[in-house]
Amino acid sequence: MADRDGGMVALTRTINEIGKSFELFKETNDERVGELKQKIDALEGGGAPAGLVATLRDRIEELEARAGTPGITRGDKVDHEHTKLFTAWLRAPSDPQAQTELNNYERASRDPVIRADVTVGTGSAGGFAMPKEIASEIERLEKRFSPVRDLVRVQQVGTGDYRALVNIRQSPLSGALSGWVGETGTRAATVTPSLREVVPTHGELYAYPQASNWSLDDIFFDVGQWLAEEVAQEFALQEGSAVLTGNGTNKPTGMTNSAPTSVADFASPIRAAAVYQFVASAASPDAILPDALITLLYTVASQYRANATWVFNSTTAAAIRKLKDTQNNYLWAPGIAAGQPDRLLGYPVAYWEQMADVGANTLPVAFGDFRRGYLLTHRGVDRVVRDEITTPGFTKFYVRRRVGGIPWNNDAIKLLKTT
Repeated sequence: MADRDGGMVALTRTINEIGKSFELFKETNDERVGELKQKIDALEGGGAPAGLVATLRDRIEELEARAGTPGITRGDKVDHEHTKLFTAWLRAPSDPQAQTELNNYERASRDPVIRADVTVGTGSAGGFAMPKEIASEIERLEKRFSPVRDLVRVQQVGTGDYRALVNIRQSPLSGALSGWVGETGTRAATVTPSLREVVPTHGELYAYPQASNWSLDDIFFDVGQWLAEEVAQEFALQEGSAVLTGNGTNKPTGMTNSAPTSVADFASPIRAAAVYQFVASAASPDAILPDALITLLYTVASQYRANATWVFNSTTAAAIRKLKDTQNNYLWAPGIAAGQPDRLLGYPVAYWEQMADVGANTLPVAFGDFRRGYLLTHRGVDRVVRDEITTPGFTKFYVRRRVGGIPWNNDAIKLLKTT
């Protein structure tokens, strides 16, 4: 038994070493993989645990997949296969073979999100799921057009009835939910936490780009990349607007849908669940008082400042960037390296173009931990339906995404209101 266990450990170590250097020693490793297969067969025949044998076989399959496409894992190869079938369908939706192969792939998918979503609509009638490669590219491009998905918490959900809980603290130093005790001390009952349930409102976000049939016939036209770029910009703008001002009717409930109030954290009565606090600031048409930004920063509780970000649009950024302290030093510090965000009063800056400009009774600046303060839900996977009928000579792509959103912890974000 000990020899067999030792052999298993040695075999596992050998496989891991092969995975690290496989691309550099492909020819040699081909021989070693064959030897390892024989050893695994021997282990299985010798009564080794089935789970261990299955794990080792999976590892061998991954190494073989990487042999054909160096640097690509088995999961990457599966995703690429989905993209290839999907792109073939985009170019020739009437081809029954393209439809059948893509439909069969999605039905047999190991991804439960894709498999569950396919049941909503079958084949081209209900559209096909967006491959992960293209969906990831859309999300990457979205973050270029809007910071929303980088800022807020994005939760993948499987139902439109998703609910989240928030613990409502009664004071900034509340410790009633826990305590200290010695080894043999009595554990006194603590106060029951006060929980608030938040329920995102959902809707379907869609884009409807079109391309000429001639471009689709051109083998050098990257239809997947084109679709990702067209959809990303529209989705970014729509989500950015909805998270900020959405009315909750067939779309997320936005941060300012319920008018922010001056009522502070821990006040009694507490603010309603979807209501954030604002800090007032006098302002001219093109400036904000520097002291107001400092007040806004320290109105956010310290536990939320650790991951806090400033957000405003480019017009407001131009006004704030000119502000100086009493020593004539700019409050704004440019990023010290390429790709690093600028910093204002020591905290990073993000540009959210849907934010209001500085003006009378507007909310041009927000600061806080947006990942704690707002919840965006993404249900299922993005889906695509082709339409080459309604506009002769062109093919339209109806891309849809089910999205929900709701203010989550309204203590984590504060807004500046100019008067």
